[in-house]
Amino acid sequence: MRRLSRPAALLVACTWALLVFGASVRVHGAGLACPDWPLCFGEIVPPLDFSVGLEWGHRVVAGLISLGFLGLGAAVFQRRAAVGRGPLVLWFVAAIALGVQIVLGGLTVLELLAEWTVTSHLLTGNAFCALLLLLALSLRDREVSVSRAAVGATQRIAAVVLAALVVLQLGLGGFVASSFAGLACGDWPGCNGGGWFPTFSGLVGLQVTHRLVAYLLLGAAGLQVVLSWRQGRRLTAAGVVLGAVLFQAAVGVANVWLRLPVEVTLLHSFGAAGVALSTTWLVREVWVSPVAASAGQGAAALAVEGA
Repeated sequence: MRRLSRPAALLVACTWALLVFGASVRVHGAGLACPDWPLCFGEIVPPLDFSVGLEWGHRVVAGLISLGFLGLGAAVFQRRAAVGRGPLVLWFVAAIALGVQIVLGGLTVLELLAEWTVTSHLLTGNAFCALLLLLALSLRDREVSVSRAAVGATQRIAAVVLAALVVLQLGLGGFVASSFAGLACGDWPGCNGGGWFPTFSGLVGLQVTHRLVAYLLLGAAGLQVVLSWRQGRRLTAAGVVLGAVLFQAAVGVANVWLRLPVEVTLLHSFGAAGVALSTTWLVREVWVSPVAASAGQGAAALAVEGA
């Protein structure tokens, strides 16, 4: 089993790196360096310069990850009696996400970097990476016995809200990037010399909404830490999520103050994937843990034992 969980974890790391690589292609304006798809200038290996090398290299790395994913799927299927149904289902769902991602990658080129294709490509890429993480964790749980403390229903609901905010923020981030609205608000915490939320229309409104959801996301991450502490659970997953959100917020502010330098922009993409993955880990931990008995249920159980 260990031979399966470790390659799955490696695929998570490689896909995370690929997400940042894709952001590098966009930041350097190389998204259309190969004007056709799936070939590049009608060739499998085109003449390379910096821009073409970025776009073509992104496709090559994506192809290698796809081959690794297929190999992992073959290994999981071969050991299906040992791994059980869960990892198989996760692999097939991830395979669907990968197929959609490949189609969206082609459409991103053919539709000339339309906002909807860029954003959908970003969301699906993160979804594929998250599914790989779930697969790796599921395989790991079959290697070792994991003891989990009970969680309250409130924390489960709060985890779902947190995940929804992360998805929304990823989508908004994709639209901000593809609309070139990163500096629609040229300062922070205010916006163009005005208040925090001067308008919700146009490119400025898009940037303002992106910031508003970031504040909500920070609050939701903090709530997970509080709930974990109150229920006596280890704060590992909740703490990682809060740390990732704080890091991402700091990088976002730096992006505005430093006027979108390439290095900070790529760090922002790295942080966004980190928030998505850590949230995936947290939500899984919360939902696979047993639900804590309510006070009424606990009293009833004691009464039965006393009788």
